[in-house]
Amino acid sequence: MICALTPVLVSADSPRENIYQYESPNGYYVNTLVASDKKRVVGFQFYGLYFGAGIPVSVNLYSQNGLTIDFAINETSENLSEGQKAVKTRVIGLFDYLNNIIVTVDSLANTQYGGQIDGMPVSDVFKYNNYKNYVSDGKSLKIDKHTYEMLKIAKEMYSATNGDFNPAVYRLVDLWGFSSRTYLYNGNLPYDRTWSEKELSYPLPAQEYVEAFSKPEFVDFSDNAVKLSEINGEYFVTKNVPSAQVNDEVYEQWIDLGGIAKGYVVDLIKQYLDEQGLNEFYADAGSSSLAFGREKNGLVVSDPFSPLAALGYGDALLSFNVEKSSVSTSGQYIRKYVTDGVEYAHIIDGKYGAPAQTGVKSVTVVAPEGNFWAGKSDCLTTALTVMGKDGIIGFMNGYLKDNGITVVVAYETVDGKKQILTNLAQTDVIDKGPYYDEFAWSVSLKDGVYSYDFNAKAPKSGKSDLLWLYITLSVAAVSAVVGIIVYHFVKGKKNVTANIINAKRDKPFKLGDVGVYLAVAVVIVALFVGFFGGDGASDNIRVINVVDMTKSAEGEILFTYNVARNEFIAYEDNDMGWKIRTEYTDKGLKVTFSREIDGENHFNVMEISRGTKPSVKMTDSVCGRNQECVKNFPAVTRPKGSIVCSPNHLKIVTV
Repeated sequence: MICALTPVLVSADSPRENIYQYESPNGYYVNTLVASDKKRVVGFQFYGLYFGAGIPVSVNLYSQNGLTIDFAINETSENLSEGQKAVKTRVIGLFDYLNNIIVTVDSLANTQYGGQIDGMPVSDVFKYNNYKNYVSDGKSLKIDKHTYEMLKIAKEMYSATNGDFNPAVYRLVDLWGFSSRTYLYNGNLPYDRTWSEKELSYPLPAQEYVEAFSKPEFVDFSDNAVKLSEINGEYFVTKNVPSAQVNDEVYEQWIDLGGIAKGYVVDLIKQYLDEQGLNEFYADAGSSSLAFGREKNGLVVSDPFSPLAALGYGDALLSFNVEKSSVSTSGQYIRKYVTDGVEYAHIIDGKYGAPAQTGVKSVTVVAPEGNFWAGKSDCLTTALTVMGKDGIIGFMNGYLKDNGITVVVAYETVDGKKQILTNLAQTDVIDKGPYYDEFAWSVSLKDGVYSYDFNAKAPKSGKSDLLWLYITLSVAAVSAVVGIIVYHFVKGKKNVTANIINAKRDKPFKLGDVGVYLAVAVVIVALFVGFFGGDGASDNIRVINVVDMTKSAEGEILFTYNVARNEFIAYEDNDMGWKIRTEYTDKGLKVTFSREIDGENHFNVMEISRGTKPSVKMTDSVCGRNQECVKNFPAVTRPKGSIVCSPNHLKIVTV
């Protein structure tokens, strides 16, 4: 099943073939929803593009008690009964109201509204980001009630996640190239860089900017730094954040409410439909914030590792039922770039001033309905990505459990294994994607406490799980060849002994036999390539392991380095007493392994280059007379390569 890389609703209902059946003067469309048999109308779909970047917002409103929808939206009045005319008028009125809500929130939260754009006023967020231009010293900035509510949600989630969700890191988002301004190529700030077409990468920001924009006081979003107030029905925000200064340029703290805005819109849509007595609906803002007003909706969670992930589409990972819930998802698989072999995605860790590289590839949150949970869920997906594996497990035992929230996380370990971190029970999974069995279910529940299961294994681990199939087929193929050769050898020998003339006439190897041999040879080659060849996913190294081979053929892993995440684990507590020293260089990473062997100090030096073509090379060693591991092994640049130092029993293996 190919699906958008976001949670989606499993439904037989769909818009009619002529999709845009009604175009509103206000810029949105209404489609007619029909049943799977294409004969029965079941509802209407509101659809429009908002939030500056053309983000779709849709609302499926179904026929229900108090609202009978049994006609196409574009039917002319003469073909409708009086009751149908009344329903059409009511629905258009509902959708006009929803459109007004979305436009209003969009205009308040958009970071790019710095003037009268398409008749829209300067946004509250733009005013906050340019605070000194819109308030006098010592005065607060007056804001709209919706902005006030979004800021309240942001502050609540900032506190609940210990700052892992922080809208005040937007200057860092901009610095790393993930803001609306940089996407619109509005490059007019000193720290802007140009995308390299030659290297197909984005130059990294200067460290001085990273340090300035990540200072705790600059990204502070606590009540001391950002204070909200309500006075006589009016709403205000006061900004008490010091500026950052780099090279005589002064920079103000920026915030972004774009993520919250989509979820907040979904909350307002649900709130309004509830007030209208309508509870059969499905609202979706940008496919990252959804609300289900129907019972038992099948929710599909997508596989961020699937081949089409980077394009925004891919295979399903799993699906499960949700009932009247708010849903949000976030992933590190689309808005990203690779520089010097390291992957950088759009979710920023304010504590480190850089994109989060925690191994969390996607997060799906299912929260209760009401109480602005769609907006809060958007915050949670970001926070869980930043906090990583250990933080997620802790949150399962605290905040998520306390609030009845389900989370499904696709996680990649440092050594490249795929895992699912979730408080969902495996029995709740109603459908599995094609690569589901490559994921280990790595959270266990015992006595009401969730913990990380280090021993969890995936049912399948890629091509290696086909080992016995390949071995069996290979043995069968080789046996067939040997059998044919022996048969014809014996047959030919008998014919020669019996009659030389007959032996010449009945040749051991006929044209048909040659065809059989060739076919078998092709099978063997195919098996060899299939088993020993690359997986086709990438020609670049993803993971580098260093293994001590002293005690077994499998060895003991001493060091693991994940190229894309620029993250490593050094196993200092190893059986043979290896000491491991790491040092970052201009090109990548230098690692020295040393231990005493037979009273002498032996060592190996490994250097990793992270460029556009990551590589690993043994550059120095004390391991024998000739340093074979240095001189005889070139740099490895592809997966499934190796470098061996036999005297020291060390082996480098690439994945």
